[in-house]
Amino acid sequence: MSMKQKQQQSSPPQAHQLHRYRYALVPLCMGMANLALNEIKLLEPFYAQYKWAHAAMLSLVGSIVSLFLGWDHVKTPLMFMYSCFFKPLGSYGDIQSRLESFYQGQAHIYDDSRGKLLRGRKSMLKLCAAQLKEQIANGVTSPKPIWIDLGGGTGWNIEQMHESFPIENFDKVILVDLTPSLCKVAEERFKRRGWDNVIVLCQDAATFETPFPADGNVGLVTMSYSLSMMDHYYPVVDRVQSLLSPDGIFGVVDFYVSDKTAAPAEKWTPQYNRQCNWFTRVFWKLWFEFDHIHLEPGRRDYLEYKFGTIKSDNRRNHFIVPYLIQIPFYVWIGRPNARADDGDDGILATRLSSDSQDISIGLITPPSPMSVKSDASTPPPPRHHFQNRQWRLDYDPTLPCHTQFRSYVYAFTWEDPRVDLQYMNLSKDDVMLVITSAGDNALEYAIAAQPKRIHCVDMNPCQNHLLELKLASIVSLSYHDFWRMFGDGHHPHFADLLHDKVSPHLSSFGFQYWSKHSNRFAHKFYKTGYSGLALGLFEWWTRAHGITHHVEALCHADSVGEQKRIWEQHIRPVLLSPLIRKVMDNPMFMWNALGVPMNQMNMFLEECTTQEYIENTLDPIATRSLFRNDQYFYYLCMMQRYTRQSCPTYLTREGFDILKSTKALDAFRLHTNSILSTLQELPANYLTRLVVMDHMDWFDPEDATGELEMEIQEMARTLQPGGRVFWRSAGTRPWYNRLFEKHGFTVQPLAIRKPGESIDRVNMYASFYHAVLTSNKQTPAPSSSTIHSSSSSSYTTTE
Repeated sequence: MSMKQKQQQSSPPQAHQLHRYRYALVPLCMGMANLALNEIKLLEPFYAQYKWAHAAMLSLVGSIVSLFLGWDHVKTPLMFMYSCFFKPLGSYGDIQSRLESFYQGQAHIYDDSRGKLLRGRKSMLKLCAAQLKEQIANGVTSPKPIWIDLGGGTGWNIEQMHESFPIENFDKVILVDLTPSLCKVAEERFKRRGWDNVIVLCQDAATFETPFPADGNVGLVTMSYSLSMMDHYYPVVDRVQSLLSPDGIFGVVDFYVSDKTAAPAEKWTPQYNRQCNWFTRVFWKLWFEFDHIHLEPGRRDYLEYKFGTIKSDNRRNHFIVPYLIQIPFYVWIGRPNARADDGDDGILATRLSSDSQDISIGLITPPSPMSVKSDASTPPPPRHHFQNRQWRLDYDPTLPCHTQFRSYVYAFTWEDPRVDLQYMNLSKDDVMLVITSAGDNALEYAIAAQPKRIHCVDMNPCQNHLLELKLASIVSLSYHDFWRMFGDGHHPHFADLLHDKVSPHLSSFGFQYWSKHSNRFAHKFYKTGYSGLALGLFEWWTRAHGITHHVEALCHADSVGEQKRIWEQHIRPVLLSPLIRKVMDNPMFMWNALGVPMNQMNMFLEECTTQEYIENTLDPIATRSLFRNDQYFYYLCMMQRYTRQSCPTYLTREGFDILKSTKALDAFRLHTNSILSTLQELPANYLTRLVVMDHMDWFDPEDATGELEMEIQEMARTLQPGGRVFWRSAGTRPWYNRLFEKHGFTVQPLAIRKPGESIDRVNMYASFYHAVLTSNKQTPAPSSSTIHSSSSSSYTTTE
């Protein structure tokens, strides 16, 4: 490297230091001004009469010097404020003249002044790039697609897209904009970058002409805060539909306001946080109209009517003043509704192949030309037609039984799958139904036997969001990144991974949730969710008593004897103190911190006290096996992370590779519903295994003929003869065992806990049972009103 090059590399930091030091001139100039004012004796009578004058003069000097030194920082916002709020628009004969008048004076500062106002542009581009990469990898889209950016302005979008999808990988890129001054900035930008395949067209978005045949050949069209600026949006949206290839992608980010009632698209498109309050609807619509920006809900409604939704994310821009100013904007990714007509669609063909069983039993409606054509009488197809992965089944996120949950209850699963597998005798032909929880055990079953189908059921949508994220991350991420997320419980770049790699494999439901909660992996993931409250309380309690180092020693002990000694001498006296025992007797604490409902608490109180139950749970754990290489359940609770030696199988390199390299993940179907409603959707003699954890403990024994008995009847109907149901209970002899026997099951205990002994590595439950279906009793199907009431129950949401 030459001396000149070294000087060029070192000069920017030096210039930056000088730039910082120049602000020292402000107090220096004020000090010099103060000395000068004190020396001017003629002004003393004036200062004596007006005591504020001296301070005012110093303030004026300081302000002038500060403005001079910081002009580069204030110039852009001042010009932006003048152009947007004070400069008169005047009257012009056409739209182009009006736009040119508005942007001509600010074209050179446009990108610098819009960074915080026009949020979501990078997210939209990253989602489009990720979707393109996935389609190219599946052979669905041309390796070098054509991209048209409508209303592309200065070309900022194209330059940003280069970071996610290199511009050289496009066959052609066309920027269309009606404003000459902005197009000039774009041309200069592309010339500097040397992109010969980028064309700038200063034409109308509805009528522009390309130098090559474009209709039906475009792989990507984007609109960044431009749809709301077009006076006539119908022809623009229709033009996009004619441009896109059958597998083309349409990306939009823009401001919006909702209507007073739910949008028509919400009937077929998953939506979170779309509705705006009255003030937001009225104020922002009127405010933006001053600049000829139109936020009528009909624009977005028409967009979602003409195209099928892949991803939709409704957000708020906390512009300038957080939480006080909230400008609604949305990020939307879609594709032509005619997509399913194309028999060569690789992703669709794969879905039809993998879903043939679900189609045959009625869980999924197969796409057809009649179901996907968009005209005046036929709405767009159901949302699952536009998922790359068919794990997530459709549900209505607005139902009260789902909206009651703001987060997942469990960030980890609290049952020992090793013991489950000892008794299940799983094979590739098994069809399972399990409670989702955090999905850890379902993944364990998939690794061990690769069953034909695993139906995961949870009323809490967030539990399914969590499992869906794990499935999508296994498919799209490296083991290193996957471990950082779910092993370390921390990944500083999760938001980037979500948009760049994981998003194509998530449903719109899952993506919206994790986009909003991307900070869950910023620190300690396993301290999130309701279960994180218990982990946080344990951490605080041990710190308050100064035994944190003993907890760490327990987790890394080299022998069971050492574990037992540390537990009995240092941790047990603190953890089972009189105060803790008294708190544990409080049903409110048991429910809110530990997730133990009153009905379940009553079950073990009939057999022992709360103190005895906790002692019977925890005392045997220290002598069962080592925390550092086997007892990953309690290791996680105490250390809030896993290690490579102490973790679930899906987090081991071997387990991860099995899930990633085989078709084991194709078995998963995620139902956001109650167990009863899900069973009612399944055909008779379909399932071979059900795993319902401690779910049945939650029911009231006084209502023995209610929902639980209906559920057991449905288990008997949907199970094949010889099929098995597995459950755990806080009681040694659960009251509902007789209901299984009543409906043709033979009930057998697999393990009943005794004082001083453990039944598995968790040992949280007093018993482990299974029931074998010996006679399939046909029972009348419940009425529609009964089904409706059961679907709104929250009993099956947690373990």
